Amino acid sequence: METKDQNIKYFYARNLVIFRIIFILIAMFFLLSIAPELWFNTVIFIIVLTLLIVQYFMEYVIIDKDFISHQPGIARGKTSVLFDEVKSVRYDPKKVFIDYCNKITGEESTLKISLQVLKKDDRQEFLETLHTIFKDKEV
Repeated sequence: METKDQNIKYFYARNLVIFRIIFILIAMFFLLSIAPELWFNTVIFIIVLTLLIVQYFMEYVIIDKDFISHQPGIARGKTSVLFDEVKSVRYDPKKVFIDYCNKITGEESTLKISLQVLKKDDRQEFLETLHTIFKDKEV
């Protein structure tokens, strides 16, 4: 978790990313030592390595003073929900479900935030922050 501004909290999906980066590097060097003529495999490994590095620095959840924003992956869009739109919050051992109603469209939806991608300390701080913000909307 990182705080750039006093009101904004950033949580990163860094659980197991370092392990994946190390695995990709070992696999790339192993494949290069076995078959150096297969250069296109190295290109694929470099692309995967770049995506993992981007994922390491990507903000997974942002909690500001009046909204929560969630981006589950690099190619997936960011979902932002105002605190006023939240109807209820449910906690599961592996996920948090935030039920909300979009004020503009009137559409009801659920924001699902996986807790497995957060490191243990970040997960605990994230849950404490949610308990503080949504204590009256918990189910």
